[in-house]
Amino acid sequence: MPSHTTATTPQTEAIAGGSTSTGQILLSQLPLTRNVAPAYDRSYFTHWIDADGDGCDTRAEVLIEESLVPVTFSSGCTVATGQWTSPYDGATWTSASDVDIDHMVPLAEAWRSVAWSWTDEQRTAFANDTGYAHSLEAVTDNVNQSKSDQDPATWMPALNQCQYAIEWVTTKWRWNIGVDDAERSLLGTYLNGTSCGTATVALPAKMIAGEPINQLWPLYKIVYDSTIYEMVTNLDGSKTPVALSYEKWRDAYNYRQPTPASTDFVKYPWSPTVYAVTFWPGGEGAWMWTRLSFQQWQTAGKPYPRIAGWIKGSYYYQWRTSGEIFVEGEDGINHKLTGAEWAASGYRNFEKRSAEGFLKLTWAPEVARMWDVVNGGGRPLGFAEWQEEGFPTPSSVQRIQGDQFYKDYNSPTVYYAGPGMNRAVTFAEWQAAGSPIPTVRNAPAPGGGTTPPPPGPTTPSNPGNSVNCTDFSTWSAAQNWFNTYYPYYGDVAGLDSDGDLIACETLPGHP
Repeated sequence: MPSHTTATTPQTEAIAGGSTSTGQILLSQLPLTRNVAPAYDRSYFTHWIDADGDGCDTRAEVLIEESLVPVTFSSGCTVATGQWTSPYDGATWTSASDVDIDHMVPLAEAWRSVAWSWTDEQRTAFANDTGYAHSLEAVTDNVNQSKSDQDPATWMPALNQCQYAIEWVTTKWRWNIGVDDAERSLLGTYLNGTSCGTATVALPAKMIAGEPINQLWPLYKIVYDSTIYEMVTNLDGSKTPVALSYEKWRDAYNYRQPTPASTDFVKYPWSPTVYAVTFWPGGEGAWMWTRLSFQQWQTAGKPYPRIAGWIKGSYYYQWRTSGEIFVEGEDGINHKLTGAEWAASGYRNFEKRSAEGFLKLTWAPEVARMWDVVNGGGRPLGFAEWQEEGFPTPSSVQRIQGDQFYKDYNSPTVYYAGPGMNRAVTFAEWQAAGSPIPTVRNAPAPGGGTTPPPPGPTTPSNPGNSVNCTDFSTWSAAQNWFNTYYPYYGDVAGLDSDGDLIACETLPGHP
């Protein structure tokens, strides 16, 4: 029997292996290839060779290495017998003539992907690669012939499919060979998010560093736009859409037609605005939302939009003066949500605008928009603005902090000045407001002229926490008591539990 040593395949510059990874990660690191290459000829890959000069070529080296018993030779280093179990079908053979040496990644597959751009030395090293145990496999001859030059998208062995997928991507990673769309998709069913794909893989030395010169990615296009996107796979396996330039589409992709991106068209029922949402990989945070122009909607084919419960860019909030929840869409349209609409949004978190709200006097029709409810800061609210805000329900109060009633000297007309209005009030309105004593203005002064308004009503004594809501038979009585003392001492008796300036809201007569 001839002497035998382990062969060392010719190589340009191998990068030391020894680290580990997983099949899922290795698949994510394989770039996309469009398989555009000059015509293939098997003679471009020189094999089998005697790499180490021991008289045994690569076929013999593999047969010797993988035989479960010592081999015999017919002549020189031509292997005659041994025992080989084919990992593809489980068959066991003792005659070397029944066994083929399979290139895990077929030579024609490597050529179509990137090997057409390699040097002759690199192709020879690939065809005779014994540096990774699974680059070359001893298998049943007719199974190898059935496989031919197919990738996993069209051929998988009957047995050990998980292991085959791992060894396939490891071999491609070792030689930096890309995958096509169908191949990546099929391998993903074995490796993405599975126990097979997350199993630890020992990495062999990497034979070719860098990216293949024709690294390409899946292409997608959104129906309302002319932009084409490359779906780039990052090192961590995540995917990012990157806008493709016309020049790269022409030169690298040869005008390859993109796949339509998964896009839905949605709107709120209360708004005419239509949005397109494109479901890029990565979940809700990666989706692309676009407010469509009429022209974009026409370009998309005038799709009928679906009613959505939530649209990106929506702002949810609640005023201090009511329990209603509002949403302001990305288009600036405000809407008061029903319970069903809030549920449809997924019960989105909302901001409590605790200083702001809307107040209405119980005895007058005007509404005030308050920027500071507690301290009485606000301004009149017109119908158009109220409509624009989504018709928020104002809180009804008898008085507003800091408001006042006044009259001119020797005139019966009483005026009210507050955030919501400044006008004369009727006798009925004045009574409904609690018959407050008005400040008198323009009283004559001795010697002519006018005097400043006389002092207002005497400041009442602080009653302290002397009453509670059960001491009043009606809401109006409790509110009158609250309005008397609140301007001077605040909610001293704790009648306004929620801070909306409405006392004892559980009493009869509460508006």
